[in-house]
Amino acid sequence: MADREGRMVFSKDTDFIQCQLLQGNPSQLLVVTTGNINNRELATLLIPLLPELAALFADHQLIELNRSALIVRR
Repeated sequence: MADREGRMVFSKDTDFIQCQLLQGNPSQLLVVTTGNINNRELATLLIPLLPELAALFADHQLIELNRSALIVRR
């Protein structure tokens, strides 16, 4: 559905990584590897990074977000 609608998938579920690497689906995946984090903390971390994420996803398919950085994986 995300690919069909031109959307990115944000997930803490690392199973998506295998699907993305093996099948190319979803075509844009942000894997959140922050460990236990509440929604407010996640929003505080993520919202300021949205413009950078949009720019990175123009050229990359798989990006990891941890507590200190965005890491381009593919």
